[in-house]
Amino acid sequence: MNISKLLAPVILAIVALFFIAPNMTNFRVPAGYAGYIYTVPIFGKSSFKEVIIGPASTGWRWRVAGQLVSVTPYTYPETFVGQAAALAKDKLSLDANSHIVWRLKGEPQEIRRFLESFGGWDSHATPDDVAKEAYDQYIKEPFRTETRTIIAQYDGLSVNAELTTISRSIKDEVVKRLAGTPFEVLDVVMGSAQPPENVIEAISRKVASHQELEQRAIQLQIAEKNVEIERAVGEAAGARTAAQASEEAKAITVIKAVLSPEYIEYLGMQNIKGAERVIVPAGSNILIGAGDKPSGRKP
Repeated sequence: MNISKLLAPVILAIVALFFIAPNMTNFRVPAGYAGYIYTVPIFGKSSFKEVIIGPASTGWRWRVAGQLVSVTPYTYPETFVGQAAALAKDKLSLDANSHIVWRLKGEPQEIRRFLESFGGWDSHATPDDVAKEAYDQYIKEPFRTETRTIIAQYDGLSVNAELTTISRSIKDEVVKRLAGTPFEVLDVVMGSAQPPENVIEAISRKVASHQELEQRAIQLQIAEKNVEIERAVGEAAGARTAAQASEEAKAITVIKAVLSPEYIEYLGMQNIKGAERVIVPAGSNILIGAGDKPSGRKP
């Protein structure tokens, strides 16, 4: 029996076990990720093979490897407080926060461009670490700069009423700044912006003083109106009294005009009881009651 023929399969198995198997790779790419696939030659330089979008895998291949990058959106906040507070158009300092939603463009050519031209290559970093590094290098400063620039176009106390417009404006400007990069801005959300506590207290005091002044002005107007009403009421009462006096004077004048001495004498006779009244000839000034006796004279 030829021993060499018997050992040949064993030798092949050993070679496959210790040499071929370790150099075969099936690189898997989960959903939401892209895989940058490259060769790992024993000698020489590695080279790009392809980009595959998960969920997928390369299948078993000779000496290939890959780097995962995320193509799902990331959200990063930026705060503007204290010495780094945003400055409004009226120079009011604002403590603010803003959020940006972005992702790596998912086309294979953009994935390759990111890793080869934008410093995304880091075979020892996680996809989240790669994304954070990309944000810090390419997105953070444009985002912060445009946020400050847009806020500076509004008066401090009107910023919160314009948050939707401000968010849209920031997004539009950051998109322009990142044109030509493998990064896509999906949204910008501007949070509330408030002056520092000491400024809020000063504004509150000013508003309270203004409201107090307005209240006093209203009270003064009410008092002045009351005086006018009282004056008008007094003038109306005086006018009524004067009118009444005028009418009474007219009546007295009319009465005096008809009260001749003869008419008064006649009224005097009308007041004498009927049994005691005697009518004498005209022109006589003697009024004799019927019950009286003439003294020493004959009829």
